[in-house]
Amino acid sequence: MSSAESTARRQRAVAADRSVDLNHFAQLITAIIHHRTAILSALAMLYAIFAGLRTVGDMDIGWQLAIGRWMVQHLAIPSTDILSYTAGGKEWIYPALSQALLYCFYLIGGYKMLSWAGAAACAGTAAILLRRATATSAFLAMIAVPMIASRTQPRAEMFTEILFAVFLTTLWQFHRTGRGPLCLLPILMLLWVNLHLGFVAGLAMCGAYLFMDASELLVSGTRARARDRMRRAVPWIGAAVAATLLNPWGARIYVAMARQNEINRIHSRWIVEWSRIRLNSSTILDFFAWREPRSGLFWLLAAAAIAVAIAIFNRKISYAIVLAAAIYAVLHAIRLQGVFACLVVVIGGTIISDALGDATKRHPALGRATSSGTIPLLLLAVFFVGIRISDLVSNRYYLRTPATFSVFGTGDSALYPSAAAEFLKREGLPGNILNDYNSGGYLSFALAPQYPDYIDGRSVPFGAELFLNLEKLMSESPDSPDWQREADQRNINTVIVSLDHELAGGLATLGNFCASQNWRPVFVDPFGAIFVRVTDKNSTKVRELQLDCHQVRFDGNALAHRGAAENFRYYLNAGTILIVLDRNGEALEALHKAELIFPDNPFLHYARGAALENLGNSGEAEKELLKSLDLGSDDAAFALARLYDKQGHYPNEARVLEEAANRAPKPHGLYLRLGYVRLAMGDPRAALAAFDRAEKESPFVYEADRLGQEFNAELTEGRRQALHLITSK
Repeated sequence: MSSAESTARRQRAVAADRSVDLNHFAQLITAIIHHRTAILSALAMLYAIFAGLRTVGDMDIGWQLAIGRWMVQHLAIPSTDILSYTAGGKEWIYPALSQALLYCFYLIGGYKMLSWAGAAACAGTAAILLRRATATSAFLAMIAVPMIASRTQPRAEMFTEILFAVFLTTLWQFHRTGRGPLCLLPILMLLWVNLHLGFVAGLAMCGAYLFMDASELLVSGTRARARDRMRRAVPWIGAAVAATLLNPWGARIYVAMARQNEINRIHSRWIVEWSRIRLNSSTILDFFAWREPRSGLFWLLAAAAIAVAIAIFNRKISYAIVLAAAIYAVLHAIRLQGVFACLVVVIGGTIISDALGDATKRHPALGRATSSGTIPLLLLAVFFVGIRISDLVSNRYYLRTPATFSVFGTGDSALYPSAAAEFLKREGLPGNILNDYNSGGYLSFALAPQYPDYIDGRSVPFGAELFLNLEKLMSESPDSPDWQREADQRNINTVIVSLDHELAGGLATLGNFCASQNWRPVFVDPFGAIFVRVTDKNSTKVRELQLDCHQVRFDGNALAHRGAAENFRYYLNAGTILIVLDRNGEALEALHKAELIFPDNPFLHYARGAALENLGNSGEAEKELLKSLDLGSDDAAFALARLYDKQGHYPNEARVLEEAANRAPKPHGLYLRLGYVRLAMGDPRAALAAFDRAEKESPFVYEADRLGQEFNAELTEGRRQALHLITSK
């Protein structure tokens, strides 16, 4: 064979190999495109598992475990409060099965088992939503994971998230296809009404289904199918409604719901998870913060708005109304973000997916463009989920984001005042105890039955009055007449409070307690403090255990076994406490240790700025406070505003206050201060507008009005000055 022939043959062989390789590559690409929904679903599930796996840091899990323990020990369901001395004996109606299950989880594996239960709830909810997902729904589910994770922490509410997903997908499938296991609804509702008061979300979903079907009765082309579906669905839905009465209290479960709603008019102004979401020029920037999970809520709001517009265009008005109602609900109560996310994934995802399918059928070029964009989109999704999971595992998310009380992993969170509770029991300190609201749940489990709690997260048995009374006490000196009266009436001898910088149950009043004549500190660590009342009966304990707050030292190795993330919180709390105690130099040392672990926490730089300002270093303080604001802090606004006020930089002060007020969950104080700054700038009309906003956002409404005397007095005086300036011109 000639050399030329041999070369030609080799070239043909190489060309054939390349052709085979290209064919294999093309087949691979085709397979990936064909399985894009499965790939996106797998990414969403992977993300959900990691997002759900975190230490237990919820404020309500404690009282749920405590009641579950009581039920297991007594083989009975309590119908009155059995955890507190302030509401003891009052009627208590709450689904019992969840508390028993949670305590059983705890018996099996402690807090670690509860962490795994939360991860299973998060992943399980995602899996249910993805049962019949399209690529669009799977993509939305991936975005929705942080919202689902926020509502599937180990507590009774996690059962609502799972069961709502089942009700939603079952009813939506039946509405779309006329097929689905509706016979499950009564059984699931029987479980749900005994697991969590969120069963009303299931009733609402049944109502939404009937509304969507009823709307199709008005259209001749869909009337027959809708009538047939309703004929088959109504008996099962009716059975599900009837199943809500199969609980230990029967119809009185609805009395519990009514009481909860009544108290929520107060809680919506005071408790963040019941507060509304703000949409303005400041918060809308969160839409572009792709690495921060909080951006997902804004992406889902945008997706829901798009789905509403498509539904209206396609004359599916009932779909548009259901999604619009979901948007309205989540904007008015952030706690509903999990239910909202489920609705957007299933209903919104279907609407958008159908619209894309119709568009590609009408315009083949669009279909080809969509197919060619699938691979880049999948690569982007892999990158997105990879970064999000990395931030979870490294604890970047937990250390950077405010009001996240957990870290990645299993077990209990270090934020609980566990060492304080152990000290209280070990030393046999005298009761009754007074505790702050946020730590009440944990203490009800850690201290019961030896020490009934003063208050915990169960709003109904205590009512708004006790909650507001505690708020008032925590704003006063413990030597005040109000404290004296409360201690005398309830025989309070020990106060135990959280000192965590996020929970802040007793942090603000720590200095007053340490200087008190009537109460003496006996325990202080970065997570909790205990004070004993000075009486003849308690004199021995006070003499043996009292300490000087200004001599307290924090052992930096106390949480070494828990890892860097928990040690970060230890040092950050220690630094914050030292600032309150006016030990600013020591505070900076503790904060420096925290910064070495994680430098991008917004509260860290706020605390450093406060310490530096206290030491007279205004220039460095301003830099730290500005960095805190850049990282998303709301806490730094007041401190920076005070700094600018001292310097007479009113325009800068006004800008800082206005931007912070647009973002803050409770902005009434910021708007009040902004009004006075506008007065100093000679703009009384802008001042009046700020005062109006302060009044609108004020939490001092209804029964809380008596707590706002100082605020209302400043508001009245500010308006008087503004009107005087306007009329004198």
